[in-house]
Amino acid sequence: MKAIPILRSGDFRSLQIREWETPSPGPSQVLIRTRAFGVNFADVLARKGQYTDAPKMPFIPGYEVAGEVVQVGSSVTKFKNNDKVLALTLFGGYAEFAIADERTTFLLPDYMTYEQGASIPVNYVTAWHSIFETGSIKKGDKILIHAAAGGVGQAAVQLSKYAGLEIFGTAGGPKKIEKLKQLGVDHAIDYRGEDYFTKIKSLAPQGIHLILDSVGGSQFKKELDLLLPHGRVVGYGAATFSDRSLLKLPNLITEAFSMLTFSVVDLMMKSRGFYGVNMLAVARDNIEQFEAEMNQLLKLFESKEISTVEINAMPASGISEVHRMLESRASSGKFVVTFD
Repeated sequence: MKAIPILRSGDFRSLQIREWETPSPGPSQVLIRTRAFGVNFADVLARKGQYTDAPKMPFIPGYEVAGEVVQVGSSVTKFKNNDKVLALTLFGGYAEFAIADERTTFLLPDYMTYEQGASIPVNYVTAWHSIFETGSIKKGDKILIHAAAGGVGQAAVQLSKYAGLEIFGTAGGPKKIEKLKQLGVDHAIDYRGEDYFTKIKSLAPQGIHLILDSVGGSQFKKELDLLLPHGRVVGYGAATFSDRSLLKLPNLITEAFSMLTFSVVDLMMKSRGFYGVNMLAVARDNIEQFEAEMNQLLKLFESKEISTVEINAMPASGISEVHRMLESRASSGKFVVTFD
């Protein structure tokens, strides 16, 4: 089969289509003919050797696919050959054929394209888990979503609107700010043009209930000062650590240390919290919860209370360009790659 493996750490130009052995499903797994797969920032980190959960190189990256079932394991009961599905793959998605557990595989709704299906598992379950499971949010609360024009960000905006939250969203540049306004963000803040911390302090002087942060680094400490008592910061990414300057050890130490220089006692006394969400860990360690959250999301798609995010579709031959654009943070929405 054709696949796009990571042979060794490198830049985006190291990604190439290669011939690879087609996998076989285990008893509780399905083999999917991939028509589209989602690309996530974790893939960028994995390519650069900065993602600790990645398998030992060489390996095939990719968390999510949509396509048709071509083979089922001996104990699989939910699916049969030729079923159109979307799935969380836990690596292996950048390939013509991908393996997924039966419990992380779902029928692709008739109204969805393969590209739309492949855009859902990581972004939407991350957003759902961050807001409703970890965030402990209620109608009328204030939420701050960083990188709100990105894939997880746009999903979080939609789910926040569904939950009746007051939404503060940050993004870089006029085009992304206009996108946030179109999505219905109540307070769209261009962090390149103004200091978001000062702006939010003026708009919400008493504080924010929940902050979703995919950036990480020294920003975490500032976030805590924006929280109401009982507020929470949920971190689900660390884009800061993809910065080339952090490859220098002194810079990396400074950035990492800045994340740790807040007072645990202060958090406790003000009933504030900092939480991390790793979609891989959720699906691996509590697969029943992942399955339940995906089913809830699919119901919201069916009822049209939410819709898929803005999709940037590219052929597999363009995977290097996809990684370049994702790493540059100049794009908005979700990158999805197609196999013919």
